[in-house]
Amino acid sequence: MVGTLFKWGKPNIDFYDMFSLITSLCFAAYFYSLLLSPWMKKTVITIYTLQTLYFIIYHWIIRNESVFDSMGNVILSTGMVIMVFMFLYQILTNITEESLSANFDFWFVSAQLVYFLGSFIIFLTFSYFTRKILPVELYSNENRDVLTKLWGVHNVLLFLSSLLTLGSVAWITFRKKSSLL
Repeated sequence: MVGTLFKWGKPNIDFYDMFSLITSLCFAAYFYSLLLSPWMKKTVITIYTLQTLYFIIYHWIIRNESVFDSMGNVILSTGMVIMVFMFLYQILTNITEESLSANFDFWFVSAQLVYFLGSFIIFLTFSYFTRKILPVELYSNENRDVLTKLWGVHNVLLFLSSLLTLGSVAWITFRKKSSLL
């Protein structure tokens, strides 16, 4: 599979599918280092294991290369939302003197919540619409527009979460500089 990812003229479906597994690994490592409770760490490992098992089953047993695997991204989004809520639970039950607005992890995780909660809905509906218009006779410009608009909303969510992260870095930096003066 990896050898065929970068052939000219081949759809990049395998790359997108592998991207959800890599994203899951990176965020699982991030949340594993961020979360303190042993049960939360085990939950992170379980979420990544489920994502990996799904990837293996879908790509090595089912192996439907002609359609983008949006369900892999639904599983990724679900796992991310669970990990985000575990982190927020940890922050709210372990109150410290540090302001939440000065905590980069809080802002970054909040940005991921915005992105992945919206992505869950988009990828779930994308799968439905893809199956609905999969027959060639239904693949009209009107039906393609629906899928294009879903991707557009997805890109807007990504942009907003990036702005939230960028704004938080600027805010934290500004606050640190102003406290030094």
